[in-house]
Amino acid sequence: MLRSRRSISALAISAATALTLSAAPAVAEPATVPGGPWVEDSQHVSLERLHTYAELTDALHQLERRSKGNVDVSSIGTTNEGRDIWYAQVGTGATKVLYVTQQHGNEPLGTEAALRVLQQLGTSKASWVRDMLGEITLGVVVRANPDGTERFQRQNVDPGCSGAFCLPGVGYDINRYHDPAIDPADNPVPEAAAVQTLVRQWQPDITVDYHHQGSYVADDGSMITTSILWPTNAGVAPAVVDASKQVAVTVYDALSAYGHGEVSQYPGGDIAGIARNSFGLQGSASLLLELRGGIGQKSSGYLIRQAYVSMLAVAQAAADGTLASVDPSSADDIPPRGPAVSDEEE
Repeated sequence: MLRSRRSISALAISAATALTLSAAPAVAEPATVPGGPWVEDSQHVSLERLHTYAELTDALHQLERRSKGNVDVSSIGTTNEGRDIWYAQVGTGATKVLYVTQQHGNEPLGTEAALRVLQQLGTSKASWVRDMLGEITLGVVVRANPDGTERFQRQNVDPGCSGAFCLPGVGYDINRYHDPAIDPADNPVPEAAAVQTLVRQWQPDITVDYHHQGSYVADDGSMITTSILWPTNAGVAPAVVDASKQVAVTVYDALSAYGHGEVSQYPGGDIAGIARNSFGLQGSASLLLELRGGIGQKSSGYLIRQAYVSMLAVAQAAADGTLASVDPSSADDIPPRGPAVSDEEE
């Protein structure tokens, strides 16, 4: 049986509950994708809490200024429509932790959580934040798919795309184009190429990729809030798989301790181009985290906090050394995901 080996600090839990960003200006509700993972066509949900590209750009640069340089914001590449793919970094520690959000444009809540984490770590004077950032450096690809986000679609924007994982007339599924055997210069997907270049150059120790799935229930009928999975490609070194499972158990314990979190094991594929497999093949402890989809406005705030708690839990465990003491075999006890209410895959 899984049991909590540690819990995120009380200060961090309090921050997860109370922290809010400045309200973003209201924006027109974009069209949803039929059967999409976050908002179904039949739902009438205000999306004004989500940042548009312009609002995200402003928020990141305002944070950079407010943090007095503690948060460094840069572009790691541009999309087919010329939007910057923003990357933010905070901390000076030797252990490198990378979070990637919103590879799929209609899976937005990880981005909102990442902004809150960056605000917390970049501007807080709390001793636990100072201690954490002395041990780790946190990097965040804050919305890997800005073109797709503006259309609230899964794919990037490339109407002329062709071949595997292309939706004709729309674009590519970014999260199938991370195969480390492919040189980023030869990658037809600029967003994936930018992430791959960053990973090759920076070589993070830990990488967590944030997505949304459909809505699923556990065997007892309770609603799954989060599903997680480590690399499953056969080429990933066993030591990296174990390190990835330690991250998985850390997330499981943190979300279970936070309350009302139902965490399951995600049934993902093993192809090398999927980000969690690619990161693992490159030596990074890697985890996919899928937040519940098919939700209404009331649930979205709670799921943002779940993502926020998971981000702080991994960062803190990496900083204080408790991550290394986690039994990786406990990850195998995480229950499998149950039947679907609505479908979508990583």
